[in-house]
Order: sequence, then structure tokens, then C-alpha cells
Amino acid sequence: MSSVSAALRSVDREFTDYPAPTTGALALDLVEALFDHLPDAPFAVKDLSLRYVGANAAMLDLCGVQGRSDFVGRSAGDFFSDAARYESWDRLVLRTQRPIKDRLDLCWRLRGRPVWLLTSVWPIVDARRNAIACASVSRQLQAPDRRHPTYERLAETIEYIHANLSAPIDIAEMARRAGVSVSQLERDFVKLFGLPPRRYMTKVRFEAALELLKSGGSIAEVAHACGYADQSAFTRRFRAAIGMSPREYRRGSLS
Repeated sequence: MSSVSAALRSVDREFTDYPAPTTGALALDLVEALFDHLPDAPFAVKDLSLRYVGANAAMLDLCGVQGRSDFVGRSAGDFFSDAARYESWDRLVLRTQRPIKDRLDLCWRLRGRPVWLLTSVWPIVDARRNAIACASVSRQLQAPDRRHPTYERLAETIEYIHANLSAPIDIAEMARRAGVSVSQLERDFVKLFGLPPRRYMTKVRFEAALELLKSGGSIAEVAHACGYADQSAFTRRFRAAIGMSPREYRRGSLS
């Protein structure tokens, strides 16, 4: 067992806003076993060299490997084409000892189709508050069940979002169209899509941008069609969510 794996048996797990009060230690294998019961929540731990030292079954499935022996000791570059983006998050968390919460991104796997994830990364510290590793937990965003009663209630609102990608959309107006309160609308979207309404709109706009970039038109035109008046702002947010610039994505998709 590596020194980091051993240390994980005696340090706090920071799964709340940092800094957190001491709540006791959990062994890494127990944490893995607990997260194994969350099939859509990939969980992993990396050491200071950003090598994986632990993961749950969902993470192994995301990476396309059969068992932990095929995973431990390897790095993000062995599984993801945009590994540099994830490692930049890890380094930031290790350096600042502050978590990154709910980062929406399109994950480009080397084995399998891209998937949308909502990812958080936390520092793991020793008794002296020195960072010794980082832990990540993602939520894999699945297509909603169109037969679900909540989907039927939101159908008109969802259609409105898709038909008005270039326009600002007021959450209160969306709630009115759905015939519910704003707070109920928030709960319904999280239940159905795993995202609140504004984050869902961001995801839909980027999905539209991916298709528009394949079909021609300038990047400024794509930005405007997806609700961004400023091309530079669109490019920054596209890179943060997709892992590459719009121009790089277009060049890759056409080749």
C-alpha cells in the first residue's frame, strides 16, 4: 500500500465546505465500498503526483477498465483526452486547499462516447493541514425519462428553452409556463436533469453549439445563436465546459 493510501486511513475526508470540523477517519476501502452503491457518481482519489490511488465502480466504468488493478497507479491521461483540464483543477485544489464545486463539463473519454459530468474536487489533508491528495466526485448526467410525470409537466418549458437559445430566459417566466413556483421549478429540474434550470440552459446551449460548429457559420454567429453576444465570453465558457476552444473543436470534428 502506498504512503498516501496509508495516510488516507487516518485523515479527515473533506466532503463539506472547507475547512470542516473533524468528524473521524474513514478507510479508503470503506469509502470506495460506500461509493460503489452510487452507479452514476464516479469517485476517485489521486495522490500528489496526480496518480489514482482509489476509485469506485462507477469511475472504473467511466474509464472503461474492469478492475482497480487496471486503474490504480495510472493518471487521467490514460483515460481522458482532455486530462490536462482535470489535472489543472486538481493542482488548484491542492495548492489552495479549497474545493471546486459542481463544475459542468463534457468528458471526452478515450474508451466510449463523451458524457456530461457535474464534478467537484476536494483536498485531502493530514493532521498538520498539509494537502496529501485530492478526491473527486462527479454526477453523470443521464437523458431524462420522457414518461416521467415531471417531464410531462415541464414539456412546454423544455420546448421553450430549446426554441429560444439565443434569447435571455427568465426563470420566473419559465415557472409561469410550467404552472409552478420558482422553487418547485428548481426542484423539478434537479430531479429530472440533475441540474437547476440555469445550468440546464447552459448545457443545452453548448450542445447546440457543438452541432452548429460542425455545420458552418462563423464562431461569432454560433455564439449569438447560443445566447452569447460576446464571442470572447462564449469562447472562454466553451473551453471551460468542453475542454477546447470552438475553433479547435470545429477543426477536430471536420477532420
